Amino acid sequence: MRITWLLENASQLWGGVKVALEDANWLSRAGHQVTVLSRSGPPSWMRVECAFRQVQDFRPEHLPDADVVVATFWTTVSWAASAGGTKGVPVHYCQGYEGDAPDNRAVRERIEAAYRLPGVHRVTIAPHLTRLLRERFGIAALEVPYVVDHAVHHPAPARPAGVPLRVGLVGPYQIGWKDLATGYAACRLAHQAGQQLVLVRATNTTPDPAEQQTPFPVEWHQQLPPAQMGDLYRSLDLFLGTSNGADEGFFLPAVEAMACGVPTILTDVPCFRDHGAAIGNDRFALFVPPGDPAAMAEALVVAGGMPEVRESLRAQGLAVASRYHPDRHGRALEAALRRCADDARRNVRAEPAPLRLVGGDAGDPRTVFTELRAQLRTASERLLRSGHNGPAADALAAAACLSPGDLALQREVAAARLLAADYGGALRIYDDLVAQGVDDEELEAGRGHALHAMGRMHDAAQAFRAAIAIGARNADAYNRLGVVLYQAGDVSGARRNFERALMLEPEHGDALANLAALPAA
Repeated sequence: MRITWLLENASQLWGGVKVALEDANWLSRAGHQVTVLSRSGPPSWMRVECAFRQVQDFRPEHLPDADVVVATFWTTVSWAASAGGTKGVPVHYCQGYEGDAPDNRAVRERIEAAYRLPGVHRVTIAPHLTRLLRERFGIAALEVPYVVDHAVHHPAPARPAGVPLRVGLVGPYQIGWKDLATGYAACRLAHQAGQQLVLVRATNTTPDPAEQQTPFPVEWHQQLPPAQMGDLYRSLDLFLGTSNGADEGFFLPAVEAMACGVPTILTDVPCFRDHGAAIGNDRFALFVPPGDPAAMAEALVVAGGMPEVRESLRAQGLAVASRYHPDRHGRALEAALRRCADDARRNVRAEPAPLRLVGGDAGDPRTVFTELRAQLRTASERLLRSGHNGPAADALAAAACLSPGDLALQREVAAARLLAADYGGALRIYDDLVAQGVDDEELEAGRGHALHAMGRMHDAAQAFRAAIAIGARNADAYNRLGVVLYQAGDVSGARRNFERALMLEPEHGDALANLAALPAA
């Protein structure tokens, strides 16, 4: 393939820029014809192995002919979308959603307009970004796993924590949603509690005045080349991830630290929680509420003083990081870009087939609709058996459109949307059913599962409570309510519901494990 990458500024040392350039290098080594275009000159901190050109802007005359043109930031999406057919199929490589950042409030409408541009294919790097694009913009994005350079980021032998404790904090203080201020406040509280520590600060920007005058020592590393970051991580005893919301797409330093065997303390935000799905548990970090320096300070002191906690976090963190391998990422990205190019070519070449009604009496609409519904149901079942959950749900939804009063079929569509991970679509159907007067245990449980997957923990808890009030009070119901309450921060409520589950079913494995995992009362 001929692939063009659009970068606003390739010389700035940001995680998203670094990954895009590493991707361009990987694709070039894989035999593709790759060109990086940037308004800046090439980076001084890494070698670009493919063609690189500095351009004034990304007008079509500045772009080479290509199969794919990749936009890497919201400001480059419109350039890619308007480049024209010979310049490549436009692909937006989304490493984080810019529209929710407080610093972008003034341009949010422009960002949303860029995300709604027609004809642009989307590739994301994390499940929560895939969900966000689907739920907010109706975009079906391709998802590729992210990447960590394991040649640079590898563990040193395990060792006891040092005195003073070396605590890592990485990123620009000036970006509000990175919330490094909480990390500083946590270190102050831990210091006041008697914890000896040195804050190891790595940043690609000038230190902010607010970072001065700390009661504990700060070891500064500015504009550190990526090849040296592994050594910095391996010098740490703990790493703090302080991001405070969905603005954070992945936050590469946290996973790089895990790859180096460093125990992590992370805020409870989507980009960090996503890693738990990868290994089947969330015990790879100590999670604290975003913006809560007291909770972060407590976790810092606990992890610093308990070797067994650090050992467990190290082992689980290494398991997380092992999944983000350059070759796995490169192959997935290569396949995604090829699919975008192939899909675009098929859409251009394919002539719309005439709609034919097979069998039945074409003069009787009821007969036609009955046959169409049956065909769509059959297609849905076949797609489901072959693992194509999204298209299966779409086929079933099409059948439901032909029977607008069939509430049972609408329930089936909602369940299919849940199975396809279209949680927003499922919730809309459940809420429509409630508006039509339908309300029972199955519906409320479905609403609860959708809300839970969307991160709306308090609403999910209310739905699960309603399911219990309406239907059977069984151990599974109380256990799932306990899980959601725990994730909503209500530890005592979670404990009560796990205990209720065990009263009904003393050997309930999940409730036993969940109760044992709760912090001591």
